[in-house]
This record gives sequence, C-alpha cells and structure tokens, in this order.
Amino acid sequence: MEGAITVLVVDANDGTRRGLCRRLGQEPGLAVIGEATEAVEALGMVADGHPDVVVLDPRGTGGGAGLVERMRAAAPHAGIVVLTAYVTEEERGDLTSAGAHAVVVKEIDSESLVRTIRTVAARSGAGDRRSAT
Repeated sequence: MEGAITVLVVDANDGTRRGLCRRLGQEPGLAVIGEATEAVEALGMVADGHPDVVVLDPRGTGGGAGLVERMRAAAPHAGIVVLTAYVTEEERGDLTSAGAHAVVVKEIDSESLVRTIRTVAARSGAGDRRSAT
C-alpha cells in the first residue's frame, strides 16, 4: 500500500459499493482503505483515514452538495470524485462549487474512472503528501 493512492468509497447501494471496491482494489497503485454507506459514517472515515481520494455517490447517502462541502471541510487534502447515476447541469455546478474535483456518471467505464481518480489525486497533491511522509 505504500505509495498507493488511498481511496474511500461511499455509496448507499451495497452491490455498487462492493463492486467498486473490488475493482479499484485490483488496480495497481490504488488502495481502498474503507467504504461507507451514509454521510455521517463517511465523514468519520475521512477524518480518521485521511484518504487521498473519496469516490462518492451523494444520492441516498444523506448528502448532495452539502456532503461534498462537509467532506472538503473535514479533509481539505482529499480529492473528491462524485460518481452518480445521473446529474443535471445545475447539480454538476452545485457539486463543483461545493468542492468536487470531478463529477462523473456511473456509466463511465472502469479504466476512465481509474484515470479520473489518478488525475484528481495528482491535482489534489496526493503524491506530494506521500513523499513528504
């Protein structure tokens, strides 16, 4: 796990969350350090686990743009990738304004999602933090 981009996955749907954790866990250079089903649980895990990137679906987790804002406040170092079933342009704007680094729909192929996670980690300085420790 040393040197890997650490990821927290937040999704209320058990099947989706577990599948995403399994897929990301198989990817070289990524390490899933936790999973959560709701906002309160996720916020605690962000504060305790210090993930490089949080992949979250704010729908059904008690979140939305407010959850993204609370994530940014709890872990300003973490990159946030919103992965949702659908998103309107207004919602995309709200999520981005709240601090999401990327907003993608679940139809994204896994290779593109992994690239997005790596890009967000690089932009949020995850590599800089790892080399400083």
